[in-house]
Amino acid sequence: MQKEVIKKLNELYIVQTGRYLRQSKQGYITCIAGRQNNQGKKTQKLNDWHFEQHLNGKFTIGTFSGEQTTRFITFDVDFHDLIKAKWITGKVAITLNDMNIEHHISFSGNKGYHIDIFFEDLIEVDHAMRFFNYVIQVSDIIEHSDAGNKVEFRVTSSQGVKLPLGIHQKTGQYCGFIDDDFNVMSKQHSEAYLLTINKIDSHQVLDLLNIIDTDKQKIDINDLIIIEDAVSPFIPPKSHEQSRDYSIKLAQDYLLNGLKVQGSRHKATLLIAMYLKGSGNNKDECKDSLYSWMDTQNPDSYTTKLRDCYKDIDLIVRDVYEKDYNLSSTNKDLTITLNEFKWIIDKCPEKNQKLITFAMLKHSKRHANMQGVFYMPFSMIEFATGLAEKTARNQVNKLIDLGVIEAVARNRKPVGGQGLQRNLPNLYRLKIDVTVEESNVLTINESYDFKSCMLFFFSRKELRNMLPRRQYESLVG
Repeated sequence: MQKEVIKKLNELYIVQTGRYLRQSKQGYITCIAGRQNNQGKKTQKLNDWHFEQHLNGKFTIGTFSGEQTTRFITFDVDFHDLIKAKWITGKVAITLNDMNIEHHISFSGNKGYHIDIFFEDLIEVDHAMRFFNYVIQVSDIIEHSDAGNKVEFRVTSSQGVKLPLGIHQKTGQYCGFIDDDFNVMSKQHSEAYLLTINKIDSHQVLDLLNIIDTDKQKIDINDLIIIEDAVSPFIPPKSHEQSRDYSIKLAQDYLLNGLKVQGSRHKATLLIAMYLKGSGNNKDECKDSLYSWMDTQNPDSYTTKLRDCYKDIDLIVRDVYEKDYNLSSTNKDLTITLNEFKWIIDKCPEKNQKLITFAMLKHSKRHANMQGVFYMPFSMIEFATGLAEKTARNQVNKLIDLGVIEAVARNRKPVGGQGLQRNLPNLYRLKIDVTVEESNVLTINESYDFKSCMLFFFSRKELRNMLPRRQYESLVG
């Protein structure tokens, strides 16, 4: 029977074998196939042996989604009070029942439950996340959540989830499926239950959200695993782990690289609009940027007349700002370390250079791609720093000469577009190389400015010694 269980686990949960989680009593580690482990041996791809160890309780396996798609959704219910966790899980289950969405609940082994939905086909992670948020809203459970008690979306390409039918290595409890009375089934019954699980068509979810997935393609899962395994070893630098949200990355890709296939224009426009809004652009700036972006697109990538594309942009921008649409990660908190802040002060001799580099550091942590490259037009720099655009341009050029900023691409010309043919936005990378010390970190949001961070890391006396007098008076007061 174990072979059938392993086959079913692969069928329900796995879209990549080159990167996976492994839980021991010491905690979780991310395993990357081909890299050396602590014993100096190369890490193997996820295979049947790993599943055998998982099912036998030797260690516990977790999985990630692909970069863009997933085979399943998990509602990860995590509450300190197990009775409340049951109540929250029940509310979500009732909502899913009302929507006629087949789901399956297992015990997490510690403080909650996993509610899984499996798909016959693949679903975009962004669409899965939208459905998750919709269910949470309908279930009316947001008011019962806080930092330590919540329901979280799983899986993404950066946030994995533990598979059922294993042992929680810290508590020693079995992560089996539950019956109607919330009793955890035995190993035998849980494995038998797994083999009965059915998958649903993703359109059952998409139709509830009124999503017409014109880009949907039939992808062979074996081909997908090969593709995902090829990209799995490439992980962003630690300083950019905060920008791995799929929606953000997809919006950046559309903005910087344009449309690739017909049928994606409307979705791309909506994502870019939300991205620009979250980056601090006002309504008119967002609309102007989208007009410019549309002018540069290859006419073979869309069929709608250009003037109608402009009308569509007007409607999308109106909705994004009036209905307050946001990408899931654009407003999340960030972290700044002491060494990163010292780097800014040491490398930037002028006051305005410090302000611009600080603004770029915050922006890059939220929006840089896996190579640390980000897009930040001068209108954003002006908004973030309060400097005039001409001043910002001059200072950015100085920062490039100083080696603080790398201009990855400037004065880029659009290829195959039509219309005004404006230059594409500049691309930058911060040339920062400092040791991250976890013990001296400030968690910030958009309300934190340069002064707030300075006074967190340094006393006024220290700042008087570090800064020229006029800079101290201007920046600290």
